Amino acid sequence: MSAHRFFLTAPLPETGVLPLSAEDEHHLRVVLRLTRGDEIVVVGTDARAALVRLTSVGDHIEAELVAEVPAPVLPRLTLVQGICKGEKMDLVVRQATELGVERVVPLQSSRGVVRLDDRKRVARQERWQRIAEQAAKQSQQVRIPQIAPVTDLVDLEPLLATVKHTLVCWEEASGVGIGDTLASRGANAADAVAIVVGPEGGFCAEEVDALVAYGGVAVSLGETVLRTETAGTVASAIALYELGGLGGAYRG
Repeated sequence: MSAHRFFLTAPLPETGVLPLSAEDEHHLRVVLRLTRGDEIVVVGTDARAALVRLTSVGDHIEAELVAEVPAPVLPRLTLVQGICKGEKMDLVVRQATELGVERVVPLQSSRGVVRLDDRKRVARQERWQRIAEQAAKQSQQVRIPQIAPVTDLVDLEPLLATVKHTLVCWEEASGVGIGDTLASRGANAADAVAIVVGPEGGFCAEEVDALVAYGGVAVSLGETVLRTETAGTVASAIALYELGGLGGAYRG
């Protein structure tokens, strides 16, 4: 059985007090009922992970380092996902986290079924961040993806300017796929890459033109028409694998 995993609020300490959130301290003490001598895995804000042994579960949680956990290859992938209706977006966030995505940007575009006002945008972002935190613990990640504020397509340009390669999944794109596009651009695991997926209604041609103007390139996911929640997960998995994650060959 895997050791319980906790994300710290500061870099990984060598020994002493573990900087845990109040919620995680409560979970450790009251829900899991862990005691002195139990071992857990902790991940610092510096992305270092370690197996530690609890030495005190009193007013403060204290531990000693047993062994560092080797860090996996972590490609820098952002998923820009057209917001799905119902609980489908929850699923996208959860699966993207399990895969190892670095950031998820919920996108509101012209053909999207879901329309969120300012209050709902904030509430949904907070909900999706909590889902990402839970999924990161469950899937033994060494980082929790950032869930960005809900973004309109017209406001996406500054965000995409922070990545090196932007791939726009579009059903009308030519047959060139994610792997060939990344290879032709010489992308590697150190590059920041964005995958953009439209909502249930897809992108209109004008939106794709805008994304290309922002530096994107349209790519195909093949002949099969995928649901948006499926497309986001599949495209992320392909890109991560091509960049060296999920057991793929590392491109340094």
